[in-house]
Amino acid sequence: MKDYKVRRLFSTPVFHFEIENYKKLNTELENYILTLKKKYEKGQKKSNYGGWHSPFFDLVNNSTVKKFVLIIQKFIQKVIIDEIGWKYNSDKVKIAPIWSIVNKKGSFNIQHNHPNAYLSAVYYVRFPENSGNIKFFDPKEQKNIRYPKIKNYTDMSAAITEITPKEGDLLIFPAYLYHAVGENLSEDDRIIISFNVDIENE
Repeated sequence: MKDYKVRRLFSTPVFHFEIENYKKLNTELENYILTLKKKYEKGQKKSNYGGWHSPFFDLVNNSTVKKFVLIIQKFIQKVIIDEIGWKYNSDKVKIAPIWSIVNKKGSFNIQHNHPNAYLSAVYYVRFPENSGNIKFFDPKEQKNIRYPKIKNYTDMSAAITEITPKEGDLLIFPAYLYHAVGENLSEDDRIIISFNVDIENE
């Protein structure tokens, strides 16, 4: 067969970073989250089934949250400038809101996306083994509705892809990308932080 080209058009990336020296940061974040959980026991009802969804974090007055924002800013900047190629103006890039989800045993998150943002992200504060992988769904809807039997799962054949993260991992992805979280089958809580990134029009 004559040589041919494969043009991979309109790919959907998930950027997977590992935060260095995350343990101290995660301890501080976990303390902040659990304090919120005691104060707001009911939480919010969003995509969470059985888990606790926090109120939005205090981005102005809490030192731990401000420390977290400073750390993640460089990763967001890298994604926007080096990977996607959008114009970056630090005054226009907004990280908000930020929230946490604590999934106890038996909890999970249903399929959803984050409208009214350009990017979304998840950071892993506590991730016990078997506590629920994150699942991403191909945004080409027709592909999910009808497809032939798959012999080899590749980036072109798979309709759903799972990622098993580690504590200290940061995933950044387009906000339109539908995702879900599997059931926590462990005896320990799974604690994550999520946030959205928007860019104001100039």
